[in-house]
This record gives sequence, structure tokens and C-alpha cells, in this order.
Amino acid sequence: MRKLLLACALVCVCFTSAYAANTKPPVIVIPYAYQEARDFHEGLAAVKSQDRWGYIDYLGRIAIPFVHRVPEAGDFSDGFAFVGDHYIDYEGRAAFSRVDEDTDEVTERFFTNGLPFSEGLAAVQSGGQWGYIDLMGNYVIAPAFQRAGSFSDGLAPAMSKGLWGYINVRGVFVIEPKFTRAREFHEGLAAVYVNGRWGYINKEGKFAVRPGYYEAGDFAGGLAAVRTRTNYRGWGYISPRSKFTIPRRYNSAGEFGDGLAPVAGDRRWGYVNIRGEWEIAAQFDDARRFSEGLAAVKRGKMWGYIRP
Repeated sequence: MRKLLLACALVCVCFTSAYAANTKPPVIVIPYAYQEARDFHEGLAAVKSQDRWGYIDYLGRIAIPFVHRVPEAGDFSDGFAFVGDHYIDYEGRAAFSRVDEDTDEVTERFFTNGLPFSEGLAAVQSGGQWGYIDLMGNYVIAPAFQRAGSFSDGLAPAMSKGLWGYINVRGVFVIEPKFTRAREFHEGLAAVYVNGRWGYINKEGKFAVRPGYYEAGDFAGGLAAVRTRTNYRGWGYISPRSKFTIPRRYNSAGEFGDGLAPVAGDRRWGYVNIRGEWEIAAQFDDARRFSEGLAAVKRGKMWGYIRP
């Protein structure tokens, strides 16, 4: 029995070493100082301090002051970010304001909700319905959907009568609503939920990866994180051919960015490469994907940013 236990211990040590031998300590670029932190987009990241949101640059300098006491601050895209009930520009000023030439009265555009711009359009909610505006703040697709997502590859997920389909830039369904849940296209495939499982469709609406996953992420770098079981370590990564390129061995897994993906073997998060090898050892309480060379990571109750 003692020999068996020793052998098992050696196997565990070898297994752990195989995935941790090449790890390197991350470089902390922006100290752990924020209650919440989002990915960098267009050189800025939304962060929360003292219950207010603002934006910082790559060096951690405040680009837009912490003045937004709202539940969430959106990512910048095409020069705008949605905060609270309106869009702001890089200077933090309200976007899409209109000035009456006769009265000089300023009219601002407010929305119940809004998503980042993508392909020149942004999904916004007004009066309980979702539509799409352009970069001038004008409606291109009138509010007519129960819910909506961002455009990608010329298509956007939208909900009608309780089911999701995909519309084109004219607001016409080209993939009929038939999914319980649906996300944006990434690398030619979109994750959809039907009959209690996630799968992936192509732009013709045909399944490229049959539904069979309890959870599924978006494709990035040729791989997508999926979970095939509810118990311990059910997450791995598949290719567009639905083959497991990285076996199921994580409790949680995120999208690839800059060649690395955040994963949690147990409770701690680290980063692996596309071969499933640990590049940054598991040491964080939470972690987000790398974007524009930096990743938001959490230690204790506070967030900061690292680079590989």
C-alpha cells in the first residue's frame, strides 16, 4: 500500500510539473487597486473605484474621471462607450447631443441600455424594444426586437417572440428565430442554445458543431471553451471540427486572447497557451482574457492588470 501511495504521489508530481515547468511570473503593469476591471479596448479600460466607474490607459493613468455611479460601464468601440443611459466619447463627454439652431437648446440621446459599436452599428434599448443606431446616433434599424446582440460578419443575434435568430444590417431575419439563446459570430461560427445544449452554427444557420455542451464560449484563436459535464473539471477547448484540442481538465475556462486563455484548475486562475501548457501559473482569484497586451486579474478583493 505504501508503495502504491508513493507511486501515485510521483505521478501527481510529474503531472503537475508537466504543466507548470514552463510558467513564468507575470509582470504587474497596473497595481491591484480597483473594485472591478474590464478588458482594454481602443487603449482604454473601464475600472471601478469607490463605487464609481472611470477609464484608465495602458499605464494606469486616469483618462476619464471616476464620476459614473452606474451598475456597469461599457467597452470603447468606434470611439464610444455606453455608460449608464448614454454613450460617451474619449473625453468622457456625452455623445450624440443635438443643438437646436433656433433656441440653442441641447438635446441628449438617452437609452435604457446599449452595447458596444460593431461594424458601425450599436444595439440599443428604448421603450422596451431593441434597435440599432449608427455612429451619428441615428436609428438605422428601428426598435423592434425583444433583445439584441452586436453585429459580426454582417449578422447580429436578435430575439423575436421569445426565440433568437440572426438579422442582417437591414433588420431582416436571415436565420429564423429558433434558438433559446444565441451569441455573436466569431471566426465564422456562433454559439447557440437549443434543446438544453450548446452548439455552433455557420452563417447559413447550419450546425457546424452539433449541440452537446452544457456551456460554450466563443471561438478565438481557432479554439472555443466548452463544458461537457457538470462535475469536477468539465471544461476543455475544441476546434471548429468539435475535436478536443485541449482535454477537459479545468473547472472554469475563458476565451483566448493574445495566444493565452484564462483557466482555473481548481479555485485559482492562471493562463495556458493553445497547446494547453501553463504559461502563467494559477495564482489569481479571478482572471479575464488578454486584450491589447494586458489582462485584468484579481487578488483578494481588488483588480489590477498584468502582461505576460
